[in-house]
Amino acid sequence: MQPEASIIVNPDDTAWESWSDPALRARSAIRWKLLLTRDRTPTSSMTLGLLEIPPGAHLLRHHHALPESYYFLEGTGTLEIDGQLSPVGPGATIYIAPNAGHRLVNPGPTTLRLLFMFPVDSFDEVVYQFEE
Repeated sequence: MQPEASIIVNPDDTAWESWSDPALRARSAIRWKLLLTRDRTPTSSMTLGLLEIPPGAHLLRHHHALPESYYFLEGTGTLEIDGQLSPVGPGATIYIAPNAGHRLVNPGPTTLRLLFMFPVDSFDEVVYQFEE
């Protein structure tokens, strides 16, 4: 088996994405870029993305079977994990346990930007179960 090669991904060369379901997009006006995911990059064992939540928007409460990590870059917000609220901002690093219900709110006034990571080859392996 050949070892994987290292790569560099420029976020400026990656398109923004959002929910494919218009009803879901209307309830959660967020967007993301998938920076590392097996179906688009020659990588494995890690999926990494950049998430933006505009002022007044939120990532709906959900859970998934996989653990997830967040690293906050810009803005401030409130993270809820299993009913517990925590303020978050630049530099905050979060581990979300498998199946933990969580949501992220941006009360404004600036865009909340963060990196998210899953320990899987591809983002397609993450199955979101929405709770609201």
